[in-house]
Amino acid sequence: MLKILVGGRGKGEELKWEAMSVEELATLASTPALFGGARTFRLVGALADEGRGEEFLDMVEVFTKSPHTFVFEEGKLLKGPTTKLEKAGAKIEVEKKLESASARPSGFDPYGLTFALGSRDRKKLWLGLTQSLKAGDKPEAIAGLLAWKARQMKDANLSRQLVWMYHDSHRGAGDLKLLLERFALTL
Repeated sequence: MLKILVGGRGKGEELKWEAMSVEELATLASTPALFGGARTFRLVGALADEGRGEEFLDMVEVFTKSPHTFVFEEGKLLKGPTTKLEKAGAKIEVEKKLESASARPSGFDPYGLTFALGSRDRKKLWLGLTQSLKAGDKPEAIAGLLAWKARQMKDANLSRQLVWMYHDSHRGAGDLKLLLERFALTL
């Protein structure tokens, strides 16, 4: 079976295709597993490689007839290779890209929180925290980011307070969102 993931990440054992010959790949594709069952192999960026991309396209039928699953992870796929893969019966999946922090409509920068903590600006930290939560960031991620900044500042008290706050919230001592807001307002 041949599966092509464009813009995504698949599961399976990653093959170092750069160090493998065409014969080795063909043998791997045509040999069943020793104890039965199919294996899954991942090849990252193999089709986009200028030197060997054509070799892999020539082997498409070997991969589709294999008892194993071969997953090619590609950043993008041009029309020519896409047509050849579709004709051979490859399953092509295009993953939607996740929204990055810079692409958010609010233009919110989560690292602005670290600058506010570093300058000990209570108001900017609280405003940044509420904006981050509205943008959909997880409280655990925010607490981790702030704990990282506190360690970078070499402030053991702030770091300890943030770590305890995180663990206390998971023990049921309060909602982490509220604990972070309280932390920001009492800085």
